Amino acid sequence: MALLEVKDLRVEFPSRHGVLTALRGVSFFLNAGERLGIVGESGAGKSMAAFAILNLVSAPGRITAGQILFEGRDISNFTDTQMRAIRGNRISMIFQDPMMTLNPVLTVGVQMVEALKAHSSISDYEAKRISIDKLREVAIPSPESRFDAYPHELSGGLRQRVVIAIALLTDPAVIIADEPTTALDVTIQAEILALLLELCRNHDMGLILITHDLAVVSQVTQRVLVMYAGRIVEEGVTRTIITDPHHPYTHGLIAALPQQNKPGEPLNQIPGTMPSLDAVPPGCAFHPRCEFADSRCHEELPELRPIDGSGVACHHAERLRELKQGATE
Repeated sequence: MALLEVKDLRVEFPSRHGVLTALRGVSFFLNAGERLGIVGESGAGKSMAAFAILNLVSAPGRITAGQILFEGRDISNFTDTQMRAIRGNRISMIFQDPMMTLNPVLTVGVQMVEALKAHSSISDYEAKRISIDKLREVAIPSPESRFDAYPHELSGGLRQRVVIAIALLTDPAVIIADEPTTALDVTIQAEILALLLELCRNHDMGLILITHDLAVVSQVTQRVLVMYAGRIVEEGVTRTIITDPHHPYTHGLIAALPQQNKPGEPLNQIPGTMPSLDAVPPGCAFHPRCEFADSRCHEELPELRPIDGSGVACHHAERLRELKQGATE
């Protein structure tokens, strides 16, 4: 049995113009100790999937269909009281901007001790000991002095390490990392990714890494989901998806990576933009941006189906495969 299993999840937002659907039948699983990537452009539904798992969808949004099974229990309809035993305890989340996560008027230590005592009945002394151990585990130098520091006294990389240490306080089974390296420079990004990978291996901890960067996913994850307009359009083993994508959207994301171009050449880009929730086109939502789209794509929603070991939601996946094979011959 999977540690976490999301089944046909649907999230909707009522509005004066009708119901807006943010997630449309999303299904995936995460095994214990597994590292899963979720990629896509802004507005694809990546973060919404994470918020739904933790029951953090902002009102008036709500889960209208599907199940979220964690350790065998459906937590999709848990009350806030029931979710306290899960959120921040068994499932922790690392957000993109540590300065939005950390309270600027409280020291790191105060925030860590408060987080620990919210989930367990321990003394202040024991809470401080655990907190310093976690700061040391995420390779923060002089953890005893950093414990008494304020967030603004730390660099961006150290603040992100503090956020990771807080997420580890309760020894969770799963960590959801939402764009954890976006605000950091390239060197610090590599250090944070290496740290997450090491922590997952050392603690047999599941990781859901949410990012728009396939290069980041390729360094850390074992499997990847590609999302577009609230649906999964391709899923499979990370190495396979990166080297042999079957969906035109995935192919476009990989072609747009800077390392795909020679220095001085213009970057490749996917024409058009992600549709807003109130303007998702019928049929395949990607068809206005796809060079392979035909009348069937305009009318019929493609279902996720197995192709070469991956799952692909595209009417013309086989055609794309043939074109790629012809180009290499």
